[in-house]
Amino acid sequence: MTAQTSRIYPDLLPFEPALYDQRLEMVQAELDRRGLAGVLLFDPENTFWLTGYQTIGYFTFQTVYVPQTGRPVIISRMVNRTLALAHGVFEDFIAIGDTQDPVEVLAGYLARAVPPGQPIGAETGSWYLTVRDHRRLAGLLATDMQEWSGVFERHRMVKTEAEIDRMRRAARAAEAGLAAAINSVAPGKTENDVAAAMFAANIAAGSEYLGHPPLVVAGETTALCFAMWRRREIRQGDVVLLEAAGCVDRYHAMLSRPVIAGTPTQQHLEAAHALQEVLETAITSIRPGISAAEVDEACRAALARKGLEQYFRHRSAYGIGIGFPPNWSEGHIYSIRPDDPMILQPNMTFHVIPTLFLDSFGMCFSESVRVTETGCETLTNFERRLFTAA
Repeated sequence: MTAQTSRIYPDLLPFEPALYDQRLEMVQAELDRRGLAGVLLFDPENTFWLTGYQTIGYFTFQTVYVPQTGRPVIISRMVNRTLALAHGVFEDFIAIGDTQDPVEVLAGYLARAVPPGQPIGAETGSWYLTVRDHRRLAGLLATDMQEWSGVFERHRMVKTEAEIDRMRRAARAAEAGLAAAINSVAPGKTENDVAAAMFAANIAAGSEYLGHPPLVVAGETTALCFAMWRRREIRQGDVVLLEAAGCVDRYHAMLSRPVIAGTPTQQHLEAAHALQEVLETAITSIRPGISAAEVDEACRAALARKGLEQYFRHRSAYGIGIGFPPNWSEGHIYSIRPDDPMILQPNMTFHVIPTLFLDSFGMCFSESVRVTETGCETLTNFERRLFTAA
């Protein structure tokens, strides 16, 4: 069955169809340069970047075959057919029945679609292509399967104006969620109360489902990286760590602020002041032509002057943009981290996230930013201070 037999919903595409035509031409030119008959895409983010197709259905086997000429073909579970074809970007849908072996279905399609003896590429770095499936597919194919990586990623690092527009809109939703969360913090409330307030405001402000759960954690558990809300009661004197996000057309923006339930201690104030200084240092340092390592070094030096560098255990910033669960970042593509020689370019976008994990609490101040032609734009706009709640 081809795309022409399904109803098209033009509003499903976040951008104009011409953009996806241009991206397809770019990919097919790379296929021609490498002498490949086509490439198999397994990453939902790269599929979305190329085609505009999004679904939560990638939790089962799904791949997109991009031939050297013509439009992409999607090979996926039968229930995904109508949504996939409704985007109007695929030439064909190869259905996988629930009782069929998906690798065998894919191998059968490729046997028909790929000329004998011509190699194809495959996204071997994708989380969604298992070692087992790759081995089985390679054993079933009569053609050579070569690694394909970095083609989409180098384009995703630098955003278009339309992509940045989505991220600015996502930032407004993130700000709304953070404001609601801060206003809901009080001794006796639970982490779930705060998370519910954050989600409700975030969604009401226009956010879609996020690529990663936001953070709402209270008390000593804030010292544990990636702890989540679990019905804990907020107690007097607790630090409440809040990281909010927004998502518009799969493009994300995030920001973090800490709240003290009661009166801050001197240690709370010192940690907050240090993190604010690191964040300001990053924003001042980020500009075209500087290396990621130089920005990261400036951030770490700011904390070293406070004697807190041992509590800063991660990169200074990670790339942001397209995100599907379980991740909202593009940090696997590009980051600001120690010894990274990457040179910053205009329209790169980052979540700058200085965080301290001390012995009895954790604290974070963060912003989403864009590299401009001359410096740095903060996409998020929220008062940068330590908040308190009675």
